[in-house]
Amino acid sequence: MEVPKVEECPSGYPKVAAFLDSDDNFMIYRRFGFLYSRVLLSKQDELRVLEEDLDSMDRWDASATEKTRKCLKSQTKDFARTDVEGRQTRKELLGVVERKLYEYGQFLLQAHQVVSMNKPAGRDHLSLQNFLENGYEDRMRPLMEADSQFVYCKEDLVTLRPGREVAWLDAAVERFLKLIHCKPVQYYSKQRVDRLVTLIICGMMLALLVVPTYALYRVTNIKASATNATSIGILLVATLVFSAVLSLFTKAKRHEILGASAA
Repeated sequence: MEVPKVEECPSGYPKVAAFLDSDDNFMIYRRFGFLYSRVLLSKQDELRVLEEDLDSMDRWDASATEKTRKCLKSQTKDFARTDVEGRQTRKELLGVVERKLYEYGQFLLQAHQVVSMNKPAGRDHLSLQNFLENGYEDRMRPLMEADSQFVYCKEDLVTLRPGREVAWLDAAVERFLKLIHCKPVQYYSKQRVDRLVTLIICGMMLALLVVPTYALYRVTNIKASATNATSIGILLVATLVFSAVLSLFTKAKRHEILGASAA
């Protein structure tokens, strides 16, 4: 079975699913941060109650009889005790704690992964919003108004697309293409955009290598004192421009930019 094309899918959820799957940039969904917080708070409070129950059980055994105090010192005696009729044993309580703690930990890690996901780029969010409001080629809304409300929860949206190093330059290229093709839904070939961005970056790197070298060559005929000062100035400017390019067009960290500039 071939991957469904947007224009070939029936209007509705099939068309929206095909649109979201057509490009990584459009895979935008809600993270439901509020619901995650509510569930985590609920599970957290359940563990708090269990923690208090376990503490109360320990304190009661510590202040009751010599036999119960021995149960605090020996797990074998504690699990084999028979004097807790009508009450929950420590073994049973620890079993409940273990299950609840595991559920809480798993959900906590899941929430951490969701919160760590990237926010969608403004242009991608706008394209999705335009698609849900105007449709594709038929100019008809693919979903009912209530079903498409999620796209307006901008602060709660995340993208499944991993961050790209040249996202800023990608945005500039796509804005330029948008000026040429005025459509409500912006959809461009990812491979072609990537090739164009790579070409631009290669040109910039070549310019950063050639221009300072040519400038240094041109000042060699000037007097020595002026040549030294000019050379230092050219090197400083070239280093600053190189650092700015790394900072703007890549996701290099601060120490990586410092290391590359020093080299």
